[in-house]
Amino acid sequence: MCLLIINNVTRPIISNDIVLLRDNSFSKVKDYLRVLSSDKRDGEISKSYFYFIVDRLRRMELLIDNAIGFKAILPFTVNNKGISLKEGIMYITNDKQLIYFNYYDATYQCDRCSITTFSCVPSLKKIARELDVKIRSDIPGIAWYELLEDIQHYLLEASISLRVKISEIGKSFEAIKVGEYARDL
Repeated sequence: MCLLIINNVTRPIISNDIVLLRDNSFSKVKDYLRVLSSDKRDGEISKSYFYFIVDRLRRMELLIDNAIGFKAILPFTVNNKGISLKEGIMYITNDKQLIYFNYYDATYQCDRCSITTFSCVPSLKKIARELDVKIRSDIPGIAWYELLEDIQHYLLEASISLRVKISEIGKSFEAIKVGEYARDL
């Protein structure tokens, strides 16, 4: 049904932007959340792997220099009709918590979930309160879906433009990202 991960952020934040990120990259970022949240390695992973992840996060434009370059991330896919926003969000709260929510990950299911009252519902309410979005349902799975739907609607309503480099038109995703790790981004 979903995946919810919450990390405290100690890395500096230099942007208040919403970023659209390809769905496959959004799903992979969950493995990099510890490095994204903190600029300290803490000896849990090797130095080379830490900087490998930092490099990937910079290529995805989530890190700018050594700081976080977004307030929220929404996943998207490309199909023959255009861009489709997916039900997920990565959001940094005002009290510096990084909330990663992916509606389509099968890690948790509401009817058997152990984190519903512990962190799911409070995270949902915190994002809704900070973005001034009303929660209409009492069922967490439906409430998350409605919250994401409202955020997507407000994002598209508020958007004036989408900037893409002309040199990237007509190239595959792998060709756009320069480097040997492009397929894995």
